[in-house]
Formats: sequence, structure tokens, C-alpha cells
Amino acid sequence: MVSLFGEPISREAPPQLYPCVQHQQPPAGCAVRAPLQTNNTFNNLLLTDQTFPVWPLPYLLWVARDGDSDHGIALNHTQNNQIVFGPDPAQNPAQFYFNPPKIRLFLFTARGWTDINVQIVKNTKLASTLEVTESSRDQRACGRLVMPLAYGMGFVTGIYTNEWPVIHSAVGIQEFRRVGQVNNGCSVKYIIKLFDQNVWSLYVSEDTLTEFFLSDPNHIATEKPSAKCIVQLAKGESSAYDICCGTYPVEVSLSGNVNKEQKRGSYALNYAMEGLSQSGSGLVFALPHMQADLSPEVRAKDSGLVLDSPTKGVMKGYITNLLGMNLENLPFDIGFEPWTCVDGYGYNGANYTEEIKGLIAQAAADEASQDILGMCDLDSMYFGGKMLDKFAYIAHVTHFTLRDSALTQQVLPLVKSAIEKYASNHQKKPLVYDETWKGLISSGKPEEDFGNSNYNDHHFHYGYHVHAIALIASIDPRWLDENKGLVRNYVLTLVRDYANHSDQDPYFPQFRNFDWFHGHSFAHGIFPSGDGKNEESSSEDYHSIYALRLLGKVLGDEEMEAHACLMLAIMKNSLSRYMLYLNDNQEQPAQFRGNKVSGILFENKVDYATFFCRGTVGNEFIHGIHMIPLTPISSYIRTPKFVWEEWQEKLAAIVDRIPDGWAGLLRLNQGLFDPKSAWKWFARDDWNPALIDGGMSRTWALTYLAGIGAARD
Repeated sequence: MVSLFGEPISREAPPQLYPCVQHQQPPAGCAVRAPLQTNNTFNNLLLTDQTFPVWPLPYLLWVARDGDSDHGIALNHTQNNQIVFGPDPAQNPAQFYFNPPKIRLFLFTARGWTDINVQIVKNTKLASTLEVTESSRDQRACGRLVMPLAYGMGFVTGIYTNEWPVIHSAVGIQEFRRVGQVNNGCSVKYIIKLFDQNVWSLYVSEDTLTEFFLSDPNHIATEKPSAKCIVQLAKGESSAYDICCGTYPVEVSLSGNVNKEQKRGSYALNYAMEGLSQSGSGLVFALPHMQADLSPEVRAKDSGLVLDSPTKGVMKGYITNLLGMNLENLPFDIGFEPWTCVDGYGYNGANYTEEIKGLIAQAAADEASQDILGMCDLDSMYFGGKMLDKFAYIAHVTHFTLRDSALTQQVLPLVKSAIEKYASNHQKKPLVYDETWKGLISSGKPEEDFGNSNYNDHHFHYGYHVHAIALIASIDPRWLDENKGLVRNYVLTLVRDYANHSDQDPYFPQFRNFDWFHGHSFAHGIFPSGDGKNEESSSEDYHSIYALRLLGKVLGDEEMEAHACLMLAIMKNSLSRYMLYLNDNQEQPAQFRGNKVSGILFENKVDYATFFCRGTVGNEFIHGIHMIPLTPISSYIRTPKFVWEEWQEKLAAIVDRIPDGWAGLLRLNQGLFDPKSAWKWFARDDWNPALIDGGMSRTWALTYLAGIGAARD
């Protein structure tokens, strides 16, 4: 049994070869000195004027500073019947859908607040805390509003201290009535009916003597200030709210363990609650992929409450302080060798006949003759990483599959040298260590290399490097520790940046990219966004985690392997719901799931598109970006049923007309349900190298397909 989320990889500062810099974009309104999260929902609160929304789910919140109107923290919740499809509302499937983001259903404010100051006093992976004060007052004497935010929080909670609480609604309040005391007399319950006909529950705890009343159709106020007043809002009315009110999460920590032999794992989101409730615990909502894996103990605490999420289906509420999930069939058996779950196929070294090895050897010799050092020496961590990965795969094939020492020695030293240039930080755009947000970033401008210096896509970029290093280290493990551990230090620093598993590393945040609540990563860094964080490539996401699995294997780091295999199992479940759609998908709107893939998944919208182009002859770029790169883990995530549906409905009609490297990508993807047809395409005599992506190799494509038995008669 391997325990997770323990000691960090290191507590030491990054290697000195990375110059320390201060980021040109400092966080706004932040009192936190620990490493800051750059790729979770709460990051919007640290950007520009702090008014971009955040989605702790099931609710949406934002800092409202709209002219002369009430200032404070606004909230919204959207239902599936509010989804907007476009650009043609009647199109099926629609190109995109979104939820109206800033309908000010409610606003937590206070009497006389016309100019507020918002400070982030806590910032972790799964929770954040805001402190709001009136800017014009003496900060030493004035009251404050503290709002703890956490993923899945059952209530939107505002804690007023020495203030005159006010709740505003821009929608308007049709009905407001006092129900009476609940929570063993520790809370007072009110019912609010808005003019949109939705009903909300309002709870007041701690100060139950302060009465709330409807001062006008848009304001709920009190007759006097309160020394301490806990105000909570929740959508709907339920006895579950009554017995859970009074508590609120202030922190969320991760725990878990993995049994490698049984291929089982578990993880939990542990909610540290404050306040008192009749149930003795809080109320937490879970997304559909979490619901599928909930432990029996948590499942038994189903509150019966359901609320829609913006892009991920229906959330369920549980009366608990812990969301515990159990997963089976973790992919410990998927290593370096080709792997498939297609019936009738599977890896066997005997599949490589002499004839097949001859064809692979010819492809390897052709590709090894390319300018490896020049092709890898780029001003982009992304494209440079893709090239390193391409040639590392070729070296791996020549060594383990072909067992051709001469060809290996032609490729391996060059790939090592190319990697070492990055490891010594001598690439065209060297990396620097950012002391502001605390991370390893490009020295390029924010608009360069897909925004790496602003924390975009780190798992995509660095995952290719980690995977390439794992491939080469499997050939020569001693290489990692040559030159005073140059490559080992490099690869572990990359891992610390995008996938640091511990909250005890003082130089990097915990899991910059992977989100343990959403079940996948977010690529979007410190660029403000009105639709929240986003992810464009599901495949480069799980490739970055697969890279950790292989690196852990070559390092003998069981905890790294365990983390990676658990994350991959989570992603298999989440991606099938939110990004890769079977025809019977239940989480996406019927008017959208016919696209088969999400395109770009935001927190508040889904757009069947890419950030660069839709395609040359069709929408192949949208689909291809969710395939790249094809590795043994691809078949684990992209099931034969899904790949077949996608092929029949979206790709078969266009694949033969694609004039560039995306054709090769789609054809190798075809091998995830029809290996024989894919093999024939790559093994044909009239091979055209222009039809294969620059980051792919024909060598690996042939090796993968032959290894799983695609070349058998």
C-alpha cells in the first residue's frame, strides 16, 4: 500500500541555473506568501481588478464593483434550461454553448459599502478565502466580511464581523419570510422567492437575535449592526440544508492510497469545517464522475439535493465532511510497451517478425538521418518537447524492439545531447524561476510559446520533456545522474512545477494543473477569463500524467507511479463525461454531444473549436488535438467504442482528403479500434512523410501497431 500526498519531491530551491525573477504581473489583492495557484478557478480573484468570476461549484461568484450600485461579492447559479447555444441556436450539434455568467441573483454587501477592498487571505488548490472591507474607512476599526470558498460547497457563506449585513438582489425579491429556528436553535431560517420564481434558503447563525427584513424589493437588511453574523444562502429548500447550516468549509486537503498489486486506489477531499450544525457535518456537492466512484460510506449520506453545474451535468449533495472515492483497474500494466484494449489484440514480442522489424528499421534509419539536434533546438518548450519525444521514441524502439546497437548509437547520443541542452538551460528561450507566483516559466514574452511565461499549458509542455527523459532513462538509467545529476534535477524540477503532489513544497504549488475536483487539468494560466479556466487537449493532459507514471518507473519512485496511475484512472472516468462523448453521454446537452469531442472545455462554456484553427478540410484539428500524441495510454482513455463512433460520424469522410500531418495522427488513432487498417496505411509502399505530424514518427507508429498484433495475417 502506497500512501499519497506525503513528503514533497524536494523542499530545496530550484537549481541555480534558473535565474530568479519577479513576474511582470503580480497578484492583485493578495496577502498570501505561499506558492500561489495559477490554474484553478480561484486564480481569477488574483487578476486585474479581481472582478472576473470564479466557479467553486455549484455556485458562481465574483467581486462586484459596478459604478454607484452596491459593492460586494455577487453570486449566481445557472440551470440547464438557461444554456445558450450558438452561433445558430437551432443548429444540432451546436458549435458552442454557454451559461449566462453574471446574473446578480444575490450580493453579499453591507450598509454604506460603495468602495470595497478585497484581500485573498488563503489560496490553496481546492479552497480560497476572501476578506472584504469598505475602502474609505479606517481599516483598523472597520468591520469586515469573510467569505470562505471551496469546491463543492453546499452554501455560499458570508461571515460578518462588526458590520451591518445587507443582501442585495438585482433580479428582485418577490417574497421574503421568516420560517423560524433550525439547527437546534443555533440558526434562523428565511425563505426567499425571487422574481425569476426560484426559491432560496437563507440561514443566519451565531447572531440569531438580529432580525432580517425586506427593506425594498431588492434588499434584505438588518435593523442593527452585528458583532458576528454568519449568513448562508443555498438554492432551493430542503431539510438537508436545515441540518447542515451553520457549518462552512475553510480548507480542503487531499489524502489517498494505492494498492499496486490489486490495482486499486482511493482518494478523498477532506473538508475542514468551522461552525456547528445539527448533523455534525457539512454539505458538499460532487460532480458526476465523482458520484460514480463514491465510497459506500459517502454514498449513504446522499442528501437528495441536486443542482446543475455549468458544463458537467448534475451535481449531488452529500451530508459529509469528506468526499471519498474508490477506483479499480488502475493502469499499472501499461508501461513502455504497446498496449491496447481492442478485442483480439495485445502486445507480444513475437509479433515482431524479421520482416516487420526490417520495415521498422528502415523507417528508423530514415528518421534517424534527420537533423536531430537542429530540430530539437527550438525557442519553444512545447515544440521542442515534441521533437525530443519523437526522437526519444525512435531511440527506445531501436534499443528494445530492434535491438540494433549500431542504429541506437546513431540516435541515442544525439537525443541525450538535445535533452541536456534544455537540462543545462541553454535553449533559445531559457527558463527562469518566478518568485512572485512561484514557478518555472519561459523567459519569453507572455504571448510567446502559448503563454508559458503566464503559466499556460505547463503540463502539456513539460510533459513531453518528462516523457522523453523517461524513455531515454529506460535505456540508460545512469545517464540521469551524470554531470552532477543534471538531467535528474531538470526533470524533477519540471515535475515539481506542474505536478507537485505535496502542499509542503515552499517553491511550487500543489498540483498546478491537475484538478482533483474536476478530474482533469486546466491549461489556462494567469490570463483573466470571463468563462473561467479551460482545457483544449485532453490527450496532452493525460500524456503529461502518463509521463509521470513512466518516470516513476525508471526512478523506482512508487509514490510517483501511484499518483500517476490514480490520476489516469480518474481521467478515464471524467474525460468520457466532459470531453470525449459517446452517443449515450448523459452529462452534455443533447444539442452538443453530437460533436463527439468538447473542443475547448471552459468552466462556463464548451466550444467545438481550437485556439488555432478548425481544420484544413473539415474539423480534423478539433479532433486531432484530443488525440496527440498516440502512446500506449491512449487506448486506456480513448475506448474502442468511442473511437469507432467518432471515426464513423466525424473522421472517415475527411481523412483521405487531409493533405498534411494530421492525416497520420488520425490514422494512428484509427488503430485504437481498427489496428489492421491503420497498419496497412503506415506500412504501405508509397509512403509519404508529409502525411505525418512533425512530432510523430513512422517508426513508433509501426512499432505500436505491429506490437499489438495489427500486422498478423
